[in-house]
Amino acid sequence: MRALGAEFLGTLIFILFTTGTITSGCHSSDVAQQSGNGASLTNAAAGSCFIGSTTALLNIALAFGFTLFVVIYFTASVSGGHINPAVSIGFFLAQKISFLRALCYVIFQCAGAAVGSVIVKGLDPTGYKAAKGGANALNATAGITWSSAFGFEMAFTTGFVLTVFAATDSRRLSLAAPLPILAPLAIGMMLFVCHLVLIPIDGCSVNPARSFGPAVVSRSFHDYWIFWAGPVIGGVLAPIIYELGFRAWEEQGPSRSTDKDGEDMEQLKTNNHARKADDVEAGMPMAKP
Repeated sequence: MRALGAEFLGTLIFILFTTGTITSGCHSSDVAQQSGNGASLTNAAAGSCFIGSTTALLNIALAFGFTLFVVIYFTASVSGGHINPAVSIGFFLAQKISFLRALCYVIFQCAGAAVGSVIVKGLDPTGYKAAKGGANALNATAGITWSSAFGFEMAFTTGFVLTVFAATDSRRLSLAAPLPILAPLAIGMMLFVCHLVLIPIDGCSVNPARSFGPAVVSRSFHDYWIFWAGPVIGGVLAPIIYELGFRAWEEQGPSRSTDKDGEDMEQLKTNNHARKADDVEAGMPMAKP
């Protein structure tokens, strides 16, 4: 229950800060003018800013990247810090978590996203309307088709989940002390890059829960299937690619050696891995005092 609470609260905070950045950005004068409403959004058409507007692209991308970094940092030791159904599905397929845990994670992540979106709407109804809650949608004015958006979402989610696997692989972490601390940062920066590319395409999802919350609250379901199908397929492909192409990295790593007292270094690594494996079932290994 603590893990489910962490996933719920973590996703809620993630949506609150990230979509809050989108809706508040709609109040800036330059975005309002692009939306054809002068300096006011009082009579703005629903969805008149965000998709197709690159004025606040960097701010939004930074908000997503750094918010995920912070959220993973404080939820990792409790639930593993998934905050994304695609990650939970990938971890289930890699046999890192059980089916029941993965299913419950997805449900609580989506619930947290919906509650977070409701809070944003209540705090900033005008900006929320102008941005349609930050819901994902195809940038039709740029000629983006469903096939293009689907391909982008699948490819970028695969890359994102691959980063999560690499950053949380306890065997890799046992070889380099700084990696447990850098893991949330690497994941956050990968999400930042994904948003830099995909915001002008479809608002960037790579996270079905992120799409679910704003879509449900703003009732924006046009082409909505893309933002589940693409990320879920990416979450399925990532563990397969990681197992085939990256998992053997440690086995090809440093040769066996001994320290100055003659103790086998390989045995030390095995012991460290065993201790870390007991921390969390979902397992985002974090540095401990």
